[in-house]
Amino acid sequence: MKRYSLVTVLLATLIFAAPVVASDAEYKADSAVADILFEYDGSEQYASYAVNEDGFVDITFASNIPDELYSEILGRLKKHKDIDGVLAGSSGPACSLF
Repeated sequence: MKRYSLVTVLLATLIFAAPVVASDAEYKADSAVADILFEYDGSEQYASYAVNEDGFVDITFASNIPDELYSEILGRLKKHKDIDGVLAGSSGPACSLF
């Protein structure tokens, strides 16, 4: 009887702990992207992103973003330890900053 109780408690713990770990990865990746973009003036006007629960980032930049800026930001995102992967594109609406 005690063995079944222990197995039940262990399974319940694992089931409820899994979403916390996924949310933690998502939170860390989202914070990393926000921190990186915060360092670039006006980035809220030329970049939009979404982070999934695994810490994978999907980011879209303005269609007229300078190549150097695009490469710099993308490189920093890809190197960050809290970001699992990055899918990026520059197909967003043109930005008046450029």
